[in-house]
Amino acid sequence: MIALEEKFLVNILYRPASEILNGVDINNINFEKLITLTSGHLMLPALFFNIQKKKATYLFPEDFIDYIKGIYAINKARNEILLEEAKELSELLVEHNIKHIFLKGTALLLSNVFEDIGERMIGDIDFIIQHKDEEKIKKVLKYNNNCKSEKLNLWRLFKPTHLPKLVRENKTIAIETHLELLEPKHRWIFNSKVLSNYFNEELKTIKTPTTSFLFDHCIYALQIRDKGFFIPYHGHRSIYDIYKLDCKNSLKINNIKKDIFKKHFFITIEKFNIFNLRLPSSFWSIYQDKILRFLTIASFKILTVIERYSNKILILIQLLCNNELRKRALNKIRIHYHHKTLLNYTYRWLIG
Repeated sequence: MIALEEKFLVNILYRPASEILNGVDINNINFEKLITLTSGHLMLPALFFNIQKKKATYLFPEDFIDYIKGIYAINKARNEILLEEAKELSELLVEHNIKHIFLKGTALLLSNVFEDIGERMIGDIDFIIQHKDEEKIKKVLKYNNNCKSEKLNLWRLFKPTHLPKLVRENKTIAIETHLELLEPKHRWIFNSKVLSNYFNEELKTIKTPTTSFLFDHCIYALQIRDKGFFIPYHGHRSIYDIYKLDCKNSLKINNIKKDIFKKHFFITIEKFNIFNLRLPSSFWSIYQDKILRFLTIASFKILTVIERYSNKILILIQLLCNNELRKRALNKIRIHYHHKTLLNYTYRWLIG
């Protein structure tokens, strides 16, 4: 069951002006709920843009339009700064011979996917580099050696997904330097190897991937990083990105059928009837999908359990092998525990 406010939002974002009121009684719309819903999906600027484009302002209270217009204006001004800083960053990296490719919202904006740069809300400037350039970029961007590192765990054996966020001096937008596209336990699905051809090309400023890559990355980010595959969840910002990318080749049924994550994405949003895809709905295909999804989720849960226990083992190994860490641990024990028998036992075990 789709809430009336969400149905109205879908009509405004994805349908022509003549269909905005299809299945919607405007007198029953709760505009406060519409604001809350749209804000939760980070779509207020896109809502205003589409209302203006489709000449539908007469359907809304004046204060509603004034409010979302203000959000849109702020977002557009911020995106103008983001584009300027992304170009400056790219020039700096080219100067130091660091190949890089912009990702996510920044790549969409730089690729002119949107009709108006104010439509898309973007958090950071995301880009990816090759593993070999990790130390070089830390020097170029002046990463502090004492910056917060990832906590000890099994996946520290692999490259982290990205370096810590950084706001460069005299800049406004945070940057996020990616070394990989997804977390280590998910890289069997989608990893930086798919970008190898892009990195083999000559170094140049403002490099973005193809729309087919952006299509895939958008879906996998929502399905895996944002857990859309594991819980009943859809994000209109991701749906809108896919809609604007207009990837006709990627939207072929055969391409979607062979990838459970893509298929689940489109099954989840099928109720909105945005892409007019007729996915197979036979009993056998539904049964197969459920079994495959169950096995995939089970494998992720097993990895989570392995991670949890491996982390504890790794901490114990560090306590035994790292003198500095052992001293800090003993000091905490002295502060927080007063039972002498426990303290003595722990101390003997750690130094043993």
